[in-house]
Parts: sequence; C-alpha cells; structure tokens
Amino acid sequence: MPSQETIAQETLAHQETLSRQETLAQEAPANPKMLSRRLSKVVWLAISLAGLFFIARLIWWASGSNQLEFCAERDGVKVYTLKEPGSDLRQVKGVTRVHTTVARLVEMVRDPAVCADIGCTGARTLERVSQELQYDYFQLEIPPFQKREFVTQELFHLDPQTKAVFILVSAVPDKIPPNPDYFRVTQLNNWFQFTPIGNGEVEIEYVVNQNEGGFIPDLLLNWKRPQFMFNLQRMQDLANREKYKDAKFD
Repeated sequence: MPSQETIAQETLAHQETLSRQETLAQEAPANPKMLSRRLSKVVWLAISLAGLFFIARLIWWASGSNQLEFCAERDGVKVYTLKEPGSDLRQVKGVTRVHTTVARLVEMVRDPAVCADIGCTGARTLERVSQELQYDYFQLEIPPFQKREFVTQELFHLDPQTKAVFILVSAVPDKIPPNPDYFRVTQLNNWFQFTPIGNGEVEIEYVVNQNEGGFIPDLLLNWKRPQFMFNLQRMQDLANREKYKDAKFD
C-alpha cells in the first residue's frame, strides 16, 4: 500500500501534467475553422459599416430644404447656411455692417495684395479688362491636403438707384495653364454685395458656393466655412486703409 508521501508526489505530478496540457492548449494555434469564423465576422462587420456609411451619405446628399437657415452670430456677423438636395456641400452666407464706403470695399476686393491678409498666397491680377471685369489668380493652403489654386473672373455691377455694388466671382479654370504642383479649383460661384445704408455704414453680404475638389472631406469644409465668415468684420479695417482713400466706383 503506497505511503501518504507517495500519494502526495503522484498528485503533485498529475497537477503539473494538467497545467502543462492547459498551457500547451493555450499556446497551440487556433483551429482553422475557428479562424475562418472570426475572419467572417470581421469581414461582415466591415461590410455592414461600409453599408451604413453609404446609406448615411446618400441620405445627406438627398437632404436639404434649399432655404437659408440661421447658423450663428458673432462680433456683428450673422452666418446662414443653405443645403441643396443633390449636393454634399453647404452654401454659406455671411452678413455684417461696417463703417466705410462702397468704393473702398470694391477697391479692396480688386487689390491682390489683400489676399495675404485673409490667408491666401501668390495673388496677382491677370487682366483688368474694364471697371466691370477683372481676372485674378491666387493660391490657398488647406493642410494636410494639396495646395489649391484659383483662377477667377470678377464681374462688378452698380445699381444706379441704390448705389449697391454686386460682385460675381466665378471660376475660369482654363484662363491660364494649371500648375502641376497645385490642384486647380474648377467649381466656384461666389458673390459679394455692398449696400450703403446711411450714417456712413455699408451692409456686406457674402456667399460662398464652391467645391475645392480632390479628397478634402465634406465634413471638414462644411464645418470650416461658417467659421471663416466671421472674418467679414475685418473688412472694415482693411477697406479703411490709407491706400484706398481716393477709391471711386461709378
């Protein structure tokens, strides 16, 4: 009959054997069928998420009231957005009042040097055809994306009764050859309106309706554009610079 010491040693050896078996089982490669099931779950999850994303994008693309809706107000600037059905990008409108003259504002818009004050670079006038027609060029950095370049046509119209000036800014991408280092913007249809309202004030309306193109996420552009509109209040100081004091538009 085995002694208690022998029984204890056998029990200990048995436990060690079981422990080694459990360790080997944990370290052993997974069953191929188990791996296949896991992979199938991952693939199915990825397909489901992609499907949900596509459906959400489709719903957003088809949505929109096609009406201006109030977005925010800060520092005297009111911002509105407009979502058209069939478009991923919102149009944005900013409205503010400044103490200056319509002529100063027009001359400021004509001046390529003001581009540096609002964040763009490489600005130059390509051609000033007349008081009512001008062509311009400028570049804009949108980190971390490729730099954008714009070639625009500006049409100026003076209302003889209200003395308001309407400025239509459109893309003319074929006016000059593109720079291979930049992304040429081809969709742009923006406008300004400067309306005198008395007491030395002018109401500024500015609408941005453009597509920077490429792979910039729509979500980023839709978020940044309303923020950019709050810079409209800076136009008072920019237009009142000494170099625009003799500006005329009639």
